[in-house]
Amino acid sequence: MKSTSIKILALLLTACVFLGVTACNGTGDEETTTEATTIASATPLMTEKAEVLAYFNSLMASVKNGKAALKYSSDYNPNGFDCENATFKAALPTITKLMKDGFNADLGAEVAYGEPLADIIPIKNSAAPLVLTEADIVDIAINSEAFSRQAEEESKAAMDESYSAEEIVVDEDVRKITITLAEAVDPAAGEGLFGSIYNIPDRAKIAEEMNKASEYMTYDGTYSAKYTGCTIYMEIDRTTDKVIKVEFNRNIEVEVEVTGVGTLASMGTTALKFVVNGCDRYEFDWTDPNATTVAAE
Repeated sequence: MKSTSIKILALLLTACVFLGVTACNGTGDEETTTEATTIASATPLMTEKAEVLAYFNSLMASVKNGKAALKYSSDYNPNGFDCENATFKAALPTITKLMKDGFNADLGAEVAYGEPLADIIPIKNSAAPLVLTEADIVDIAINSEAFSRQAEEESKAAMDESYSAEEIVVDEDVRKITITLAEAVDPAAGEGLFGSIYNIPDRAKIAEEMNKASEYMTYDGTYSAKYTGCTIYMEIDRTTDKVIKVEFNRNIEVEVEVTGVGTLASMGTTALKFVVNGCDRYEFDWTDPNATTVAAE
């Protein structure tokens, strides 16, 4: 008898659970529960630097000869002009105003979907894609912001047992790779890593800009340009491994020797220092306009 009662109770509990799941709403329609489905990543998220570097190189190869509409822009922004000579330093606002308009010229291009991208995307004017080695970089990370926040939450929870750690989503829909490049001095256009990445102005262009202030100084054509703290930033759709954007950010410490003339003749020869910031930016749209047109029809 006791065994029979237990079986009946089990059946009633099962029925209650079943009815709870398939309960009817006020309109008489059955309610169904649905769970959000997460689309799998095209490539599993990695954390080891060597793996992230290999992933970045593979993505650069894919965009080099891929089919996408491309918006490209490049800018140079000189700032932080400084000099140890007090007389010349006082004249810098006037001198830099004469030069900055030429340095600030923006470069850019737009490429329609399906047209060749190889000549614009690094390595420029080459069929070969940009390939970074461990010697080229100081650091590389993927989704570093999310990982940093996750580590911070874990640290807080470790120090305070009552702390309710926030759940951080590391595998975001848009993956973000950040790279800090190793330093280089006086790279030449089209040569080496920086010559492959950036539009490096030639010495004639530098001289042209410096000579705009010829009533205040002369310039003998020599300069030192240290590329330091330059970075690469890439955004990727994790579900397709399609690159959304790549930015090559430049930070150049420049030093030139100038000699005062006219009212500044008494200052002699001195070093003029300044910084050039800027970015080569590539934005991709992988939507095939022909496919969109066909779908609309």
